[in-house]
Amino acid sequence: MQKDVQKQAVLEQLRRARANLLAALEGLSPNDMLRPGVVGLWSIKDVLAHLTVWESELVTALARLDRPSQVPNIVQIEDVDEFNAEQYHVNAPRPLESVLEDFHGVHKHLLRAVEALDERTLTDVRKFRWMEGEPLTYLIADSAHWHEDEHAEQIRAWRTEQGL
Repeated sequence: MQKDVQKQAVLEQLRRARANLLAALEGLSPNDMLRPGVVGLWSIKDVLAHLTVWESELVTALARLDRPSQVPNIVQIEDVDEFNAEQYHVNAPRPLESVLEDFHGVHKHLLRAVEALDERTLTDVRKFRWMEGEPLTYLIADSAHWHEDEHAEQIRAWRTEQGL
């Protein structure tokens, strides 16, 4: 029997979603990545910073799983739109190169964090009360690969509209 089936599935989903997102960015110039209007007023740089914030929060949560009674910040965010707006204002002045560096770096940390987890930690719906009956795999999907797929599709749609 294959060991860590769910963990391998999660890692594959993370890698597939990242490849999908990178394919959506392929061929864009730095200037293209700074053009507003991809998602609302956000540029691609802003979208990547946004994804990095969420993955960073997820990495922090995964790093603190040894404290199961401590509710991670990522699951305590009550107003997602307000949180996203705050993080946009923090990241908007940052240069594209810094955002890209963090985007790639945080994802590497996420993959390592998931690789370090055991199957039970990922799948036991009772292990973390703050997951309210969902497995940890749901939090990873919601904050990372589903999120990247959503924004990859928005980027593709924007590129079509812009003729890019």
